[in-house]
Amino acid sequence: MNMLNISLGAIEIAYYDVGPRDAEDVIVLLHDGAYGSSAKLAWERMMPELAGSFRVIAPDLVGYGSSSKVTFFDRPPQAAHGDVIAAFLAKVGIEAPRVHAVGSSFGGSVAVTAARMQFGRPWTSAVSIGGSLGYGRNGDAFDELQRYDQSLEDARRITGLLVEDVDRWETHVKERHANGLLPGHWEALSAARVKAPQRNGAAGPPPLSERLASCQAPVLFVEGEDDQLLVRGWTEDLAAMVPNGRAITVPGAHCPNIDRPEGVLEVIVNFVESVSSERQVVS
Repeated sequence: MNMLNISLGAIEIAYYDVGPRDAEDVIVLLHDGAYGSSAKLAWERMMPELAGSFRVIAPDLVGYGSSSKVTFFDRPPQAAHGDVIAAFLAKVGIEAPRVHAVGSSFGGSVAVTAARMQFGRPWTSAVSIGGSLGYGRNGDAFDELQRYDQSLEDARRITGLLVEDVDRWETHVKERHANGLLPGHWEALSAARVKAPQRNGAAGPPPLSERLASCQAPVLFVEGEDDQLLVRGWTEDLAAMVPNGRAITVPGAHCPNIDRPEGVLEVIVNFVESVSSERQVVS
């Protein structure tokens, strides 16, 4: 698979676009937000399988991989990425009747935010694999995920927080390390946590339950049964906040899409096909 590139003004987006162009369902894959992540590292074992039935688009999020190394300070990160992804899809020219956002970890939170806010385009559904929108975090483990010194050993440590058996993933670790050394990547991710002295006094967003209650699209939350970054049962809690929310637990750690793709693939396909069937019946 070869990456493509497209410009959104000053922002460059690198992405994969595979599968039939006339597919009625498009799946947009959004990778996790750990240092060194990319569309390839998150989805390379799933894209070929999904592309047998769907058009699959998997961008490097801004700040990552081969996309521009930028961040936004004037809006929440999930909403900022949702805005960029919506503009990117409009530029690509997606005309399929149904578009589904599927994300891993931070990408899952972006997917749910897109399904809730829509961002000027109709999102049919969302799947969040390990993306809890900040709910139920294991604080110590998440602190470890956000600490990175750009060394190969630190890339291995971060990978170990995402998968079950890091010893099997040396090639992945080396590619994550190389991605983490790309000019501007460390700065873009680290800068997102900078806070102005006055920001603590600003009004925060509405409660998560209130935000999720406004989501009209079906949302599936996927939990890895051995996830060390989130508390057990977070999926059931969030699914109860969404009018059409669903939850499922699969074998694996925080990002089972990386090292347990077969089970996650089945979950995604079943969910997307069920949502599409429901839409067709309604139409």
